[in-house]
Amino acid sequence: MYILIVNPEAGNGRSLKVLKKLQKDPLFKQKDCRSFFTKYEGHAEELVKHVLEIYNEKVKCIIAVGGDGTMHEVVNGLKNIPTIPIAYIPAGSGNDFARGTNSKKKPVKLFQDIVQRSHAKPYWCGSYLTDKRKPSNRRVFASNIGFGFDAEIAQRANRSSYKKWLNKIGLGSLAYAIALVQTIFQFEPKEIELTIDGEIRTLSNVWMITTGVHGYYGGGMKVIPSAKMSKDTFHVLIIENISKWKVLAVFLSVFWGGHVKYNEVTVLNASSLSIHGNQSLSYHVDGQTGKCQKCVIEKESFSRKIFQFSSKQK
Repeated sequence: MYILIVNPEAGNGRSLKVLKKLQKDPLFKQKDCRSFFTKYEGHAEELVKHVLEIYNEKVKCIIAVGGDGTMHEVVNGLKNIPTIPIAYIPAGSGNDFARGTNSKKKPVKLFQDIVQRSHAKPYWCGSYLTDKRKPSNRRVFASNIGFGFDAEIAQRANRSSYKKWLNKIGLGSLAYAIALVQTIFQFEPKEIELTIDGEIRTLSNVWMITTGVHGYYGGGMKVIPSAKMSKDTFHVLIIENISKWKVLAVFLSVFWGGHVKYNEVTVLNASSLSIHGNQSLSYHVDGQTGKCQKCVIEKESFSRKIFQFSSKQK
């Protein structure tokens, strides 16, 4: 049995069009595929847990159909069950997880490969714990997590009316660029205590700190070009002590990774990091947003089974 968790709002309804195409494929019935629809934020996580209570060992794979946020919730629904394979069929506006795992095929072809072939490979997610929450409240991210300027951009884009309109015409990624211009003149750099592998650094005039399992976010921005999935470490990108106008130049070059050549941009390796602001910080994680003052980020100690594709596969 294959379970599809579908976010009907993803991509301004694109996910429903994708699902209709999948349902027409004979494999949908042959492989006993069943669809469940999310109704609110956090519902995908609840659905995964509910489905496993009902079907348990019959479930061969959970397939997220939606955006990066849908994948985030599905992974967290399986937070304590890493043995069940997870797959992703992109139908959102950003779809950066698909870029990071080379899931470039059309939705129907992806679906056919998921149910017919074994592309589930070890995938080491990251975990994060905000403020003073208990370890049991630890959450997982499949793509990236960032603090500061880029998080405020993501918040503005997610709240905007133009994002839905751009999604309708297939230009959803432009919402991030518009929000960037709107945010840059209002953003105030932060003072942050950053602990990397036990070493404490006090940073002032910080624009953003971002880390990820792979290098993409913001609908195709190659924010950490050198990032590759690793069992033990993350790549951490820091932008600090930079003028507002130079930030624009940095972000113009982020699509091909040229921003890392600027002196104000630093990339480090870390197996764990702690971020502590002198005030509340905006953060984004797998396309979702929130606020916290402190966050501890680590590599998970075990791998998950997630469908991935090599760049050579057609």
